Amino acid sequence: MTDPTLREEKSKVLVVEDDPAMMVALRDILESAGYAVITASDGRSALQALEAEVPALILSDISMPVMDGIELFETVRKDPRAAAIPFIFLTARGTREDIFAGKSLGADDYITKPITSQELLAAVSARLQRSHELMLIQLQTAYKASLRALANAIEARDSSTADHVERVNGYAQALAVDLGWDEARRNGLEFGAILHDIGKIAVPDSILSKRGPLTDEEWAEMRRHPEVGRRMIANIPYLAPAVPVVLYHHERWDGKGYPAGLSGEEIPEEARLLSIVDTFDAMTTDRPYRPAIHPSTTYETILDAAGTQFDPQMVQAFARCWARGDIQRVMGGAAKSSHQVPTG
Repeated sequence: MTDPTLREEKSKVLVVEDDPAMMVALRDILESAGYAVITASDGRSALQALEAEVPALILSDISMPVMDGIELFETVRKDPRAAAIPFIFLTARGTREDIFAGKSLGADDYITKPITSQELLAAVSARLQRSHELMLIQLQTAYKASLRALANAIEARDSSTADHVERVNGYAQALAVDLGWDEARRNGLEFGAILHDIGKIAVPDSILSKRGPLTDEEWAEMRRHPEVGRRMIANIPYLAPAVPVVLYHHERWDGKGYPAGLSGEEIPEEARLLSIVDTFDAMTTDRPYRPAIHPSTTYETILDAAGTQFDPQMVQAFARCWARGDIQRVMGGAAKSSHQVPTG
């Protein structure tokens, strides 16, 4: 479903044209297609219009009095508020040199007169669609950065888990690529990897950093963190793909895990995948109650647990990634950490 705020922004197009007849024609075409049109007769008037409101797209002639389209474009690109607005040059000067000059400046498109209504609307629609896609990518990047900051702040409560989130996501992405998962699915997995232990915010520091074995009561407290994590993100729509990972990454293939005691294919695939890489990272990292285990030993332990703790097919994917060196490369980014055993 399209975000209504994006529809509203899409309706605003600033048309800069000094020919009154052409201005009327452009305005009529765009308004008939549902766009709200802001008009200006030259570059200077266009800048004044930009002061009042920021449009979704600028459609500008090049040859105009007072301030031409080239100068307008250069000025707009220097304005932080307007620098990202898609900019289309519309002009009667259609030589290859003119087109190259317009595009070399960084304009999004360059179309020549005369132009049909279909050509105009297609150009405007394509540039707005691309602008919206870039906006969503930027928002998603910002979301991930914020979530990483939160997850790392939680992990920082236990010094033994420094960089755990980044490594687990690195391992998880390697397995997902091996399994042929598409970008959308890998993206959801990334959210799950970032947030898988977010529920530990409710676990007391005394339990997280305890050097000896946990009591039954302390284990019960620790095992609450998947459900706590699920509740924290359950009502955030864009995090929906992460919910099964957060809730079920401690389930076991043989049904002896928690919190629901699921077994086999009852466990969501993403959670089955993350279970392996989370365990691998935990074992190869110093913990308050034991030193790190060598990666090669941990790898053999993972293989031995296929069909009991782990999904055999996921273990096979892990083994392929290990054979290619994918796992070792992720570890290499943390090899200087005093908390993790080097791969060599």
